[in-house]
Amino acid sequence: MKRGAGALIGLVAVCSVGFAGLNQVYPLDLASRTDQSTTVFSREGEVLRQFANSQGVYRIATTHQEVSAFYLQALLEYEDKYFYYHPGVNPLALLRALGQQLYYGRVISGGSTLTMQVARMFYPHKRTYAGKLEQIFRAFQLELTYSKSQILDLYLTHTPMGGNIEGVEAASQRYYAKHADELSPVEAATLVVVPQRPSLYRPDRHPERALKARNKVLRRVYEAMDIRTSELERMLASPLHADRHNSALFAPLLARRLKAHADNATEIQTFIDFTIQSDVEQVIHQRSQQWSAPLSAAVLVMDNKNGEVLAYKGSADINDLYRYGHVDMVQAVRSPGSALKPFIYGVALDKGLVHSASLLTDAPRQFGDYRPHNFDRRFSDAIRLDHALQKSKNVPVVQVLNHVGPQQFMDQLSGADIDLKVAEANLSIALGGVGIRLEDLVTLFSSLARNGESMFPRFKAQDRVVSKPLLSPASSWILYEILKDIAPPDRVRAAYQRNVAWKTGTSYGYRDAWAIGTSADYTVGVWIGRPDGAPYVGQTGANQAAPLLFDVFDLLPKDRSFVTKPDQVTQENICWPSGLHAALVNPMDCVVRQSALTINHHTPPTLRQQSGFEGLHQWPQPLLNWSKKTGNQLASQASVGVEKNIHIIRPKQGMQLFPYPGQRFTLIANLESVVWYLNDQKLPTNQLKLDDLQAGSYRLSACNIGCDTVQFVIN
Repeated sequence: MKRGAGALIGLVAVCSVGFAGLNQVYPLDLASRTDQSTTVFSREGEVLRQFANSQGVYRIATTHQEVSAFYLQALLEYEDKYFYYHPGVNPLALLRALGQQLYYGRVISGGSTLTMQVARMFYPHKRTYAGKLEQIFRAFQLELTYSKSQILDLYLTHTPMGGNIEGVEAASQRYYAKHADELSPVEAATLVVVPQRPSLYRPDRHPERALKARNKVLRRVYEAMDIRTSELERMLASPLHADRHNSALFAPLLARRLKAHADNATEIQTFIDFTIQSDVEQVIHQRSQQWSAPLSAAVLVMDNKNGEVLAYKGSADINDLYRYGHVDMVQAVRSPGSALKPFIYGVALDKGLVHSASLLTDAPRQFGDYRPHNFDRRFSDAIRLDHALQKSKNVPVVQVLNHVGPQQFMDQLSGADIDLKVAEANLSIALGGVGIRLEDLVTLFSSLARNGESMFPRFKAQDRVVSKPLLSPASSWILYEILKDIAPPDRVRAAYQRNVAWKTGTSYGYRDAWAIGTSADYTVGVWIGRPDGAPYVGQTGANQAAPLLFDVFDLLPKDRSFVTKPDQVTQENICWPSGLHAALVNPMDCVVRQSALTINHHTPPTLRQQSGFEGLHQWPQPLLNWSKKTGNQLASQASVGVEKNIHIIRPKQGMQLFPYPGQRFTLIANLESVVWYLNDQKLPTNQLKLDDLQAGSYRLSACNIGCDTVQFVIN
């Protein structure tokens, strides 16, 4: 008896010494064998995109807290019911498996515990006795190194699920398009059995075999899991309902961008709002179906408070080779067209060169060798600065840039870490003769709602919050006020009555269409065009990009903050043609009185080619020359610009109409060039066919730069 005990003790000692020696010679090394794939997540934890590892395998790290309770119970009951009690090897299961093999002449059951299966995942071997001994050795190593929970998590993450899919979470997403904690009992049972024969039990390729294997699991575990017989029968009769679902592909180009700088990170957490991103992608998909040319699109949505990027769409469709969908147009350097105009005026405001009603020249002019033209080849003669910006006039902004200085303007932006791509500073910068990225334009426009301080986009939590002063709070607020009065292109107003200060841009040759806007809480940038630089004649920022801009704004939550007016901004009465405060001008020299937004009451004189005060109270010479050529009277033309607010003259507010058959009702506003909307639907003309309208209350809007709205009733 004592000899037997001593022999057993000696055997254990020899085995222990032998194991310790082998453990030193062949240490356990899982880190070099994991080679995890990279998964990019939204802020809510939704998968945006998953990249295969170097072996082309898709797996998502999973813990036992992240899978359904039924799956865990079924797994342990079916595969290893003594998992939490054995030291990595179940001797009884091994003896049973060996006896069955000797009796039947083939493998009936493997006898492997979950720990042994994990060992084989990391140290694969041939199905030989030597291989089984190595598997047992590695299982003991695992048990000594890791806790039971950690070993279980290794199994859940690395177990083979067919093809290049590993782990229960990856399998759940591929086969059932859901997370592992959302699996139904029958789905969970299917994924329990797939690892036994991954190639043959794949539910997407071999549904009949998978169904049969699933039912085997259910019959094996139902008693231990207190499943009633009637419930079991229902489960056994349930169809498989498994398919191959494509991997998640939201913000794919952002995911690619972040992975390229991730330093082998297995998980990347972004600020992407999954709902907003999904909605943006759907809107772009719908819009792109209407495009006749292979146009692409890019959208960037940023939270003004902290720079968090809530949506990122780098192309219309990453899989569309015809549209060059693999090219990320958020980062592409393109011509901005007129999109930089607000900031030229902003720098001029801060330099004290202009105020919001400064008299500018909208007439053919030549600046050295440069002769700009308006986009529509039409001229307004004398024009206020705010109207010139709202109508995106070209000649006036070149006039202002000529006084600011192209290099000084570039230096101002460079000081805010916005570098324009141009060989040499010149006046063409004002009209798009420069390169810039969409994300830089978003950064610039955010300053208009942030007291002149630009916010840089942040894509993931590790990105620092970076903001740079660009304009003064006063000039940025004045620009915001000017740009928010521009009516949306295809609706009366934005959702939630949101104030959006926005600007479009169209590059030379119709190659790029831009629309950038900012509200109190959000900045949105939109680009549409062809990534190969080919033109699309007729495409403009106004007709192509602007509707998409407001589509995106309408998807965003209601703004919670406000853009407040700085104390430095004052409203003053000024006189044309001098531009000075009305109190400083002789009434005879005040040809046209204007109301202006100024900074600290400063009312600078009208910009002129010559310096000094000679001719201060005369119209600028280029305007006089153009007036003489066209026969227009400057005073009367300039007076048109005094009143910018639209007023609906007919119908009156609350008017009741009693239509008769065939009646046409003419809509009249104080300005001719307005667009009419009935219940927010655009009208083709200013003629209403009243007998086409049902009895009830209607909302009528007239829009140009701003909008006026009245209610009327059809009886």
